Amino acid sequence: MSVVDIPQLTYGGNALDMEQVGLLRRSDDALHDRDELHRRMREDGYLFLPGLLDRNQVIEARRELCDRLFKAGMLDYAHPAMECVAAPQAQIDAAATRPFMPQLARDNAPLAKVIYDGAMMQFYEFFLDGPVRHFDYTWFRAKQPGTHTATTPHYDFVYMGRGTPDLYTAWTPFSDVPFAMGGLMMLEKSHEHEELVQGYGQTDVDLYCENEGDAGEVVAAAQAAGRELTGEERQQIRWNSTGAYSSDAVATRQQWGGRWLLEEYQMGDVLVFCMHIMHASSDNQTEYIRLSSDSRYQLANEPADDRWIGDDPPAHGIRAKRGMVC
Repeated sequence: MSVVDIPQLTYGGNALDMEQVGLLRRSDDALHDRDELHRRMREDGYLFLPGLLDRNQVIEARRELCDRLFKAGMLDYAHPAMECVAAPQAQIDAAATRPFMPQLARDNAPLAKVIYDGAMMQFYEFFLDGPVRHFDYTWFRAKQPGTHTATTPHYDFVYMGRGTPDLYTAWTPFSDVPFAMGGLMMLEKSHEHEELVQGYGQTDVDLYCENEGDAGEVVAAAQAAGRELTGEERQQIRWNSTGAYSSDAVATRQQWGGRWLLEEYQMGDVLVFCMHIMHASSDNQTEYIRLSSDSRYQLANEPADDRWIGDDPPAHGIRAKRGMVC
């Protein structure tokens, strides 16, 4: 596969500059060389590991995921569920078209076997050279066709930076993902931009300005009552970060340079990356729903971000909010 074989990709309906799109470097040749894996992580900010996982186990997890989507009415009944053809949008509740669907990962034993057992854990124990733990919360996406579900450019640190900085994400596709389906893209060398890393890259999406208006009292009252903020209350509060760096992958690349790097992923592949590399996805231009998980791993003896730990983790809910003086 070469760059010239990649079809025209879009983000939010706008064309990506295909002269500034490239392929990820493979690292399956270095799986048994810890020093080389670390060197490439420092150099690239990611490790692309084709075929790391048992493809048959990934397919079994996909079967469970597709069955849940089928029962939820999100798939076209004219096709087998395993094809994961999206139902006509008119038949789907608007809330169900959102690509972020963590509920698909809950109580899902075949999925847990893929991402929290076997080859995945063996890789991280080798890479990190010690006993490893994963976050208890699993991020999952069922990315619908169209121009409204592309992942916005962001660093992961903004969402999970309260524990060890030596935390890594595994992006795992549960679909074979041709370029047109909108797989994950890494912005080349974006982990080396010191201004970006020390600015946007040090923010926390759950911090708010407690010294402005009555923001501190509003949040404290909600936390004491064990309830989430209302929409009106959220509008009264200024947050330290909205999370995403930008809503435009085209403009982000133009600002920071480098190429968007991606691949035609297969079930069994894993893309591992650090907390400070910009990543996004392009539009899904197919008729299929793209399935993928994001899971996080670290050494077990290092501090973990408590927003993502336990049977009922705070996530980005009211229990996770912290005030700061702005």
